[in-house]
Amino acid sequence: MQSKWMMKNIRTDYGALSRALNLPEEIARCLVNRCPGTLEEMKAYLHPSLSDLHDPGLMKDMDKAVELILTALEEEKRIRLVGDFDIDGSMSIYIALSALREVDALVDYEIPDRVKDGYGINKDMVEKAKEEGIDLLITFDNGISAFEAVQHAKDLGMDIIVTDHHDIPYVMEGEKKRQVLPPADAVVNPKQEGCPYPYKGLCGAVVAFKLITKLYEVMGMDEDVIERYLPYAAIATVGDIMDLTGENRIIVKHGLSLLKNIQNEGLLALAEAADLSLKEVSTYSIGFVLGPCFNAAGRLATARKSVELLFSEGEEAKRLATELYQLNQKRKAMTEEGIVLAEDVIRTHGYQEDHVMVIHLEDVHESLAGIIAGRVKERYYRPAIVLTTTENGLKGSARSIEEYNIFEGLSSVKEHLKKFGGHPMAAGLTIEEEHLNSLRESLNRNSELSEEDLLPKVRIDARLSPGKITESFVRALDALEPFGKENPKPVFAEKGLTISQMYFLGQNKDHLKFLFQSENSLVEGIYFYGVKKLEDYYREVHGMEAERLDLLLKDKKVDLLFYPDLNTYNGITRVQMKILDLRIS
Repeated sequence: MQSKWMMKNIRTDYGALSRALNLPEEIARCLVNRCPGTLEEMKAYLHPSLSDLHDPGLMKDMDKAVELILTALEEEKRIRLVGDFDIDGSMSIYIALSALREVDALVDYEIPDRVKDGYGINKDMVEKAKEEGIDLLITFDNGISAFEAVQHAKDLGMDIIVTDHHDIPYVMEGEKKRQVLPPADAVVNPKQEGCPYPYKGLCGAVVAFKLITKLYEVMGMDEDVIERYLPYAAIATVGDIMDLTGENRIIVKHGLSLLKNIQNEGLLALAEAADLSLKEVSTYSIGFVLGPCFNAAGRLATARKSVELLFSEGEEAKRLATELYQLNQKRKAMTEEGIVLAEDVIRTHGYQEDHVMVIHLEDVHESLAGIIAGRVKERYYRPAIVLTTTENGLKGSARSIEEYNIFEGLSSVKEHLKKFGGHPMAAGLTIEEEHLNSLRESLNRNSELSEEDLLPKVRIDARLSPGKITESFVRALDALEPFGKENPKPVFAEKGLTISQMYFLGQNKDHLKFLFQSENSLVEGIYFYGVKKLEDYYREVHGMEAERLDLLLKDKKVDLLFYPDLNTYNGITRVQMKILDLRIS
């Protein structure tokens, strides 16, 4: 699918800004596109400081939660932590469990089984906790919509703290939304009404980190809490695909720096199993290498393995790391099979014309629904819901585009759902199979998405002549890191470059390497999977099959979207363009 190129154009004096910040003007444009504030705010963006982390005490009910934990410690009450089965839930449990063990709490943890229990704390887990003598339950990365389970805990005489970051359930009263909270003794979630905490986009593990930070502060033992637990909060922030803005940017920037020298044997073993050095860790290596290994445990086995890995040492750490890595390899293969099935269902039923795609895959593992939904969303650029068959009806995940709030979309058709929850861009749901067609029809009828909304858009930061790309320019781009959601790698553009030479690369000859004539020099560009992308381009735009790309593109002038990078080979470093999109001028 061809995208719409859009140039960002915020008016300011870029020359003056470039001089004030000692950055190339093109990078100053990238900065303004991400932080269009005052000069001081831009400096804070370039140099995020731990001193700018917000006070945990600003969170509503934080003091109540800390007091409940202190009482449990003083009275030697038994505490159980309840997490989620993804990377955010695992990191939340590790942070809280490790910190509470340090203060001699009588504490253990439980993580729901994705298939048997479903998402979040439930009544059966509460019953089990009561039978085992638990006095205080604390949820992490779940619980905000667990009304029945929380009420059951209260009915059984237990204390319960809900810490979460997911959107708050609501009911409509006329045209106004009214949030509905579970009846917990304390609810710690920055998104709840009346919470003065300034930054609302935290993940569950950061909420856990804030709770522990405040607890340690009250106990007078907060000296090294940041150094010990911030790396795990950073891993969760990246792995749970949170916005890398504001406080999250500070957490990830400093968390990754601390992670490079971490001594956790489980993490080091997992990095070794994945052929990765933590000394070179980045948001990419967390998001696409380590993170999927943690998530694979919750998808295909039990998320307890992820927590166990973080507490393990020696040979046990190596064994668990290998197991998580192999689970992720298995997950990759199963995902590819599921995507083939999804494409077949889409073509057979013509779902590609739907504004909201609802796909039922009978023979796919339910834990892969979210990944497949994400891939379908990227392929067709429209909200996608993938449902699988389980013992308790159809269960699945939704992934959305910027133009559509999937949580509100599901809220508008909740009469067809047994259970749902999530964010504007992602959600989970359970329905009875007989409601499947009604769900699909209702979502599409209510969507209000236009054809323009369903056109993928690429936002260009600046025009950049390849002749200006030097090693120092590429290294200057590092000031904008860490890259991720809402702080993407910059996208540069140039028009009318002449293709001087082209080569096919890779075992399957599906990648392309170009040499472009730029002013008086040749500049290298690499286009991963460029063969298929250009074949699709010629088919969609020019209505022809591109059988000989080498002949079609010879001496052609093209327009490029790209990101400047460095390529080091045999000790020699050269600049190159990583091509994102290419069109004939």
